Amino acid sequence: MNIKSILPLLFVSVLSAQEVPADRATLLAPIIPEPVVQPEPQPVLRLDIAPESILESKENIINGQKITTQEITPITLPPIPPAPEPRPLTAEQIAARDAKLARAPKYRSLMLSCTVFDDKHTRIQGTTRTKDTTERWEAWSNINFHHFNRLPRFQKNEITYSLFFGIGDENTIKAAARYARIKRTYTPPTIPELPADSTTQPRFIVTDGNPTAEDLSPLIGLHELYQDHHKDLISEYIRIKAQQEREAAERLANPPDPKPDIVIQHWTVTPDAPPAPTKLEIIPTKTEGGETK
Repeated sequence: MNIKSILPLLFVSVLSAQEVPADRATLLAPIIPEPVVQPEPQPVLRLDIAPESILESKENIINGQKITTQEITPITLPPIPPAPEPRPLTAEQIAARDAKLARAPKYRSLMLSCTVFDDKHTRIQGTTRTKDTTERWEAWSNINFHHFNRLPRFQKNEITYSLFFGIGDENTIKAAARYARIKRTYTPPTIPELPADSTTQPRFIVTDGNPTAEDLSPLIGLHELYQDHHKDLISEYIRIKAQQEREAAERLANPPDPKPDIVIQHWTVTPDAPPAPTKLEIIPTKTEGGETK
């Protein structure tokens, strides 16, 4: 392991310190949400069209799906209410708005590409962008980044980060079997040495590229949050995964109709005649010389 890959350990060494640093990452919303009371389903609004109001009806079968187009007698719809008049802000409201904007935290998007190997280690790929250059960097973590699925936003060093990452999985045993079937040799990635227990010692190591301190700050924050909230993160991940598997099984057992019949009803409206153009009256004027201009 080179010196470059050891340096990030100095950044995350605060995770094992006795005192909690003032700039430790914090949650902006609970990981386990409050139970949501589902509203009563609203009735589907449909036009009640009498058969005698259907002027013309055509049926077409497109890729096995029946689509019916019907022209009906015109229906009078209520007019669209006019938009309210804009109200100018008072001086007090403008001052309050400006003060709120001045107090607003900084926002940044954290975009990462992640691959979880054997449900244990995550290869993280990020990008350092400047005005003129773009450089990719890579790091390894002993955290399964699937556990961050319920963490859309967090705060670190007075900056609010929105977490966006594409994530996939690699099972090295299954990958080796796939390669063997086509008579090829699978070479698993070289994973740096990291603590075995990510809940008590969450760590990451940069193995390629030169990420800046600004790049590493939110990554450090994620590892701090995992150490503080790993129980909730893991339990919520397990709950959501079980729910998704249950819903998938229900859809498989009771598949919806892939091609329901579609009925399109329309009518023709004759637009009002446009207002007559305003007639402009040209009044001649006289110049100082008395000529009409």
